Amino acid sequence: MRITLKIIAILLLCITLSNIAIAKTEIMSLSEVRPGMKGTGKTVLRGNKIEEFDVEVVSVLTDQPGQDLILVKTSGEVIDRTGGIASGMSGSPVYIGGRLIGAVGYGWQLADHKIGMVTPIESMLDIFELDKKREIKDVIDLKEPIKIGDREYKRIYFAEDSQEVDDREAMVATPVSTPLMVSGIKGRAKDRLAESLEGYELVPINGGGVSSLEEDTNLEPGSAVAVQLVRGDINVSAIGTVTYRDGDKILAFGHPFLSKGSVNYLLSSAYIHQMVTSIKMPFKLGSPGKLKGIITQDRTAGIAGKVNEFPNVVPLEVNVFDHDLNKKEVYNLQIVQSEDLIEGLASSAVLQVIDSTIDRTGEGTAKVSIEILGNKLPNNIISLENLYYSPNDIAATSLSDFLQSLSLILHNPFTKVNLANIKFNIDIEKRAKVALIEEIKLDKEQVAPGEEVEAEITLRPYREDLITKKVKIEIPQDIEDGKLEVHVFSGQEANLNRFTPQEEEKSSKANNIKSLDELIEVYQQQNKNNQLVIELRPSYTPPSNIENSEDKAKDEEIKEEKLELAEEVVDTSYVLEGTLMEEIEIITKEEIK
Repeated sequence: MRITLKIIAILLLCITLSNIAIAKTEIMSLSEVRPGMKGTGKTVLRGNKIEEFDVEVVSVLTDQPGQDLILVKTSGEVIDRTGGIASGMSGSPVYIGGRLIGAVGYGWQLADHKIGMVTPIESMLDIFELDKKREIKDVIDLKEPIKIGDREYKRIYFAEDSQEVDDREAMVATPVSTPLMVSGIKGRAKDRLAESLEGYELVPINGGGVSSLEEDTNLEPGSAVAVQLVRGDINVSAIGTVTYRDGDKILAFGHPFLSKGSVNYLLSSAYIHQMVTSIKMPFKLGSPGKLKGIITQDRTAGIAGKVNEFPNVVPLEVNVFDHDLNKKEVYNLQIVQSEDLIEGLASSAVLQVIDSTIDRTGEGTAKVSIEILGNKLPNNIISLENLYYSPNDIAATSLSDFLQSLSLILHNPFTKVNLANIKFNIDIEKRAKVALIEEIKLDKEQVAPGEEVEAEITLRPYREDLITKKVKIEIPQDIEDGKLEVHVFSGQEANLNRFTPQEEEKSSKANNIKSLDELIEVYQQQNKNNQLVIELRPSYTPPSNIENSEDKAKDEEIKEEKLELAEEVVDTSYVLEGTLMEEIEIITKEEIK
């Protein structure tokens, strides 16, 4: 009986604690908020300990063009330590009498950092339903001036960054930025990342990796939170604060992150290492912690997500082997499923892995193989291989096919592709495996239709002995008498010749591409940089003294019809350069006798 009563008591206690955990936060509506009211805010300054700071309502900005806001002044020991409202405090919940009024969302750079604006919780709750879509206007003309110190303000300007405004009666407000912390990426790879995010006004700064110091934090109002774009051996995360939680639903930031509407970001807890003071705006230096769930909405009033539900991501595996150092590195990471972000995030990550492995910038040869899996791709996969050489930056050069293939897939005009997995493998050596196409010799000067001609092609590798390649080409049976051109291209030159604006126009008409499958097929038909391409083409001599426009048009049509008659492709171990041409005469067999 005692055991039974004890079990019942434990169960009742668990139910009680559960009810406490999921109890909704009491809300104070904006109509109840008055100037002079005092309350508290919550945030994390170090580790994952939630601390409180003092808040006083200065003014309530209602019925303005755009979103309603609450102007506040912060104070207390916490604010003295931070130097004011800091980057990373966005989303910090503010309470009056224990009731939530909203989240710290906006502050002033290069000004009094203790003054800020709170996004009303009612506007943030709308994100869950998305039935009210409000936008922040560039300028709010205040119905009644606001007096702070000895200054009186009649307007508020909203800017993405610090901005000079020649108007003494105006305040310039900026979102309390969410620091974009990166780890495992630096130098030019970080610069590339910053360039890809330039339109979002985000500047990556180096923080820590996934924190091993963090305990298993239960996200609650005031907790530090990370929105991750990349997770794994490389991390790219925006740090902010949780505003509100209702069961597994959360709100944070109090302003947009990337303003992308419905999204698919990784939601993690965060660990704050240090507060960094700054004249421009103080900021938190932090790291993402344990993966907690998904961010599903990125709207004007903040971000919304769910704990214990997880987003679709794109796994990226990068394998680099440096033959000179006999060094191999393998990186594994997850990237958010976003057509606009994957290219910049993935290319920056791959460049970083290559740079870290070879530990230099300069010449070299690289063999690259790429596998991209996606749900709408032919056979659900694209596989590419190529050889690259660069005299000054082999790491960046070797990304060419990777960037082209991602762009082709993600921005194709036919259908949306959800990527499932990406593998990038690269072998690098400093040796210059490059060769010039130096000479072509044909074994015959005259040839009959249906016969073969053998071309001996001489290659001159860099600082190595000459190499010869012999290729037999069959002359078409139905070819007319006359001159025939034998063209020898490097794979790169053959691709350039095919995809000039004029050739692209002819190719698109001929292929009449109507699907993603056809588009991928055409793309994969490109020659590799280490291939010799031998083409037969009819010789064409334009008529002299063409003056009539109609005759010129007919002449252009004739040239368009002079397509290659045959093509042979030969693989080599070198990145090839150059192009050559020889002529051969086509005559009947009787004439040869």
